[in-house]
Amino acid sequence: MSYNAQLVEQALQDIQKAISSTSVDGLMLVREDLQAEMAIMAPTDTPLRNRLNRIQGNGKAHAWYQLIPTISAGAQSAGHLFLGGTAPEDAFFAKGGLPTATLPSYVYKSAPYVSVGDLATVSFFEQMAGGTYTDIKKHQIKTKMLNVALIEEWAIINGDSSVSPLQFDGLVKQITTNIKDNANAALALSDITAVCKQIVRKGGKPQAVIVGYRELQKISELVLSSYYRLFQAGAGTMADIPAGISVTKWLSPFGVVDIIGTRYIVEVAGGTTGAPTSQSVALVIDDKTVLEDGNAIQMVDLMPLSAIDLALLQSAYRTLIAEFSVLQLTCEAFQGAITNIGE
Repeated sequence: MSYNAQLVEQALQDIQKAISSTSVDGLMLVREDLQAEMAIMAPTDTPLRNRLNRIQGNGKAHAWYQLIPTISAGAQSAGHLFLGGTAPEDAFFAKGGLPTATLPSYVYKSAPYVSVGDLATVSFFEQMAGGTYTDIKKHQIKTKMLNVALIEEWAIINGDSSVSPLQFDGLVKQITTNIKDNANAALALSDITAVCKQIVRKGGKPQAVIVGYRELQKISELVLSSYYRLFQAGAGTMADIPAGISVTKWLSPFGVVDIIGTRYIVEVAGGTTGAPTSQSVALVIDDKTVLEDGNAIQMVDLMPLSAIDLALLQSAYRTLIAEFSVLQLTCEAFQGAITNIGE
């Protein structure tokens, strides 16, 4: 190879190695290389949205009746929980007679569907200039769909119609029973057990604990501290044994619960005077128990996540990415929360 050829070869190698990173905010999305896809440097996981049951809705609002469990006031069964209002002492009756029945208690619930979405706008130039490589319009629609799913994930936890009437109420707002106030104390496994016990007493079956990443780390550390020996089948030396632990399920006294970490539960400033701390919340939910009106927690979709092409705006394509949905707590008594969790 000649000297000039070697210089050209070296220059090509240097160019190939020199990868630059430039913000494209506000610039035209025009492809300039042969990479098949643009990288998405953002979260795309929605574990809570993915696990919730979804049903088809209809009408201008979604309405349902919520059965309120009855705490007996009978002489023998005082304090025990029953479903239909009638205490055990009144349920036994003589031949030819009738039980002394009490009507069950219901609460009428109604929630309007909310519109949540995003808008993808792609100019004709961007679409045509990038047509040889990535379909820019298709990519933008995909990105916006992922963003709407992330927004719904946030709203399922944090939505609050008192802050914005355009939002539906999320779990933090709707769960008002089985609450354990930690009063700035750090999370302990016994806190989760205590809330699970309250839910089980009311007829529910805890299925998942939803926590922020700080409490997710705390749970793993608490479980790890309970063990003093690690085993691994077939490990050649101690160097082959991985240290640490990642808890995704926990066997509580009341069954197996999933441990779900979410980026949408974050610590907020709180605490008492002279002892400031960062407070958080943990949600204990039963989303699998099936009742007459569906799952204990479910999403109701008037229109599921869809892409709708709009009229052209000057020289650009516009696509609305939206859904019309609402979060339904069919049985709020089967849910619980740990509030004011400290560090």
